[in-house]
Amino acid sequence: MSIRPPRETCQSARHGDTAGVSEEAQLPELLVGRVAAVEDHAGARAPSYLLRLELGPRGEAETSVERGSYEREDLEGAQVVVLLQGDEALVLAARSHSAGLVLLRPDRAVEDGTLVS
Repeated sequence: MSIRPPRETCQSARHGDTAGVSEEAQLPELLVGRVAAVEDHAGARAPSYLLRLELGPRGEAETSVERGSYEREDLEGAQVVVLLQGDEALVLAARSHSAGLVLLRPDRAVEDGTLVS
């Protein structure tokens, strides 16, 4: 998982240098991101996808997610809820006994990078 932030202060934090980066910048955030690209995650233990996420002003992130019952077409362009902390991004999901893996999504379109409160 990696983030490509647009600002230099975040870029240096990604490489382990936290000088000049406030503690607030390293706290976890929930935000809405858009799935820009979906690829099969080769070599993963369970069938999964590698996602490239657009996070608005926060740049881009890559992360993986279990396939569940999702096809690539279901995910490409979809908005999802993302937990962002430091250089890690996780797509949030609910695990249902009857429905399996269900990704958390806003019920209306919002700007990419919108904070979830």
